Amino acid sequence: MSTLARQGHRVLFIENTGVRRATLKDLPRLRQRLMNWRLGVRGVRKVMDNLYVYAPLVLPFPYSRVARAVNKAIMFWMIKSWTKTMRFDNPIVWTWLPTALAMDLIRALEAQLVVYYCCDDFQASSSGSKRIRETENPLISQADLVFAHSKALFDRCQKLNGDVHVFQYGFNSEVFARASEAPPADLAMVPKPILGYIGGIHRHVDQALLECLATVHPDKSLVLVGPLQVPVPSLAKLPNVYCLGQKKYTELPSYIKHFDVGLIPYVLNEYTRSVYPTKLNEYLIMGKPVVSTRLPEVEYFNQCHRSIVAIANDRDSFVESVQRELTEDNDSLRRQRIIEVERNTWSRKIEAMQGLIQAKLDEKSKVREVNWQDNFRDFYRFARKRIIASAMASAMVYALLFHSPALWLAGKPLQIVGQPVQADVIAVLAGGIGESGEPSENYQEKVKHGVELYRQGYASKMIFSSGVYHTFNEARVMKALAVSLGVPETAIILDEIGGGNYASLLHVKTIMLAEGWTRMLLVTSRYNTGRSRLVVQKNMAGFIVTFTPAPQSVFFGDQRQIELRHIKAILHEYASILYYWIMAYI
Repeated sequence: MSTLARQGHRVLFIENTGVRRATLKDLPRLRQRLMNWRLGVRGVRKVMDNLYVYAPLVLPFPYSRVARAVNKAIMFWMIKSWTKTMRFDNPIVWTWLPTALAMDLIRALEAQLVVYYCCDDFQASSSGSKRIRETENPLISQADLVFAHSKALFDRCQKLNGDVHVFQYGFNSEVFARASEAPPADLAMVPKPILGYIGGIHRHVDQALLECLATVHPDKSLVLVGPLQVPVPSLAKLPNVYCLGQKKYTELPSYIKHFDVGLIPYVLNEYTRSVYPTKLNEYLIMGKPVVSTRLPEVEYFNQCHRSIVAIANDRDSFVESVQRELTEDNDSLRRQRIIEVERNTWSRKIEAMQGLIQAKLDEKSKVREVNWQDNFRDFYRFARKRIIASAMASAMVYALLFHSPALWLAGKPLQIVGQPVQADVIAVLAGGIGESGEPSENYQEKVKHGVELYRQGYASKMIFSSGVYHTFNEARVMKALAVSLGVPETAIILDEIGGGNYASLLHVKTIMLAEGWTRMLLVTSRYNTGRSRLVVQKNMAGFIVTFTPAPQSVFFGDQRQIELRHIKAILHEYASILYYWIMAYI
């Protein structure tokens, strides 16, 4: 990607989101990801001209549907925001990662071209990623171009896609042209000849083979340059074995330059059958003879490069091959090795890749040009279907809401109506909460109903409580109306604080406690009784409350005609109940 950036292409490189569930050993890697995220703006940082790196913070559970949805939402929003800011239109998506999350992002980004570089057999190489094939196979099938890291991967991908090309890993020619003439300090004191290995010492390295090699050739030094990813107790005890640890990529040429033979001592297993060792080019570009175990990819390399690598069938032949390569090495062979791998530089490989990408873009452009009428008809048909479907859905929703009893059925659980019984007080809650949401729109009918209950002798006292709105003092207006209807002022108590249904009921409770009352007839809006009962159940234990809403409602009418305000009122009540539950009022 840095090569593409140097050629003028703008690149957003997204760091690996993982192919398996994270474990404790991944903590250093997760810490590094966090540090990378903090180096940028929302995780995006510029590392060179035209090259930006996005270090996403994602949930490390690649096979969890919930984590995948969260990760997609976070990453898609970030990527789209960045591409919009940078005017990064019609992207080409190039992925090494075949996970479900990668597939989700590819679909969402609507790329003009999708390239999959199949660089590994993830199912064989990574424990915990056995399900990766479920998403990798569809990616291979749907990609416009597939680049395979090895012949084995090429053979597998070709079964699913007809546009697959082998691109084994290359090397940076500029780095290897700068190899130091003097050996590195930790190599300078190592006796010659040197049998060298570059790379991690992992479970795929045949330690028994290396131990045999060092034992049979005690006069030669076995030098291992790379991190120790597994224990090497037997090797470390041998006097002619030198473990020099991990080095920077730019330092490797100086080590290889002073090797006498380069080694590829891998065991043959499911994983290594498809591995192309990157060190192969690196040994050969320095002119060094190479001895390898019989890896399929090295055999394929030999077919393409005049058999310049010595391939051993077993340990004995490996040891013999090392001695033979040392003995027969000469300037002519060294020049031949260099010439053979000069075409494997990254710059040449990327040039070839770019040619394939451009050809595919041109092909797709021509197809669009030729098929524009069919494409336009398809688009029109799709748009027409969506419009018709939307119109039908809207008509059904309209009919359901405005021309069916569905709304009243939905509101039925909100209504609590009891028969009036003898009580200590009649409480009337003001406001239009649960109905219009407007002050004073239905207080008259509630006052009249409360006064009628008073006249019938159900209680000798009345409480009028203000609503949540304070356009005017509703409690006083309600009192004036009640007095005009024949209720003596001495029988009326006002709650002028109000504050909404919950607060009004608590104020009424306070008044009743002060008066020593326990029984109440509650007059409130018809569809507010359900919420009121929930408040009473939690906050007025020991009180007997009978819900007696006004039998007639100007706001709701006779329910033969449904209006938008009725829908809003019912929805308001359900939303209020949810809010009360969240606030622990009920």
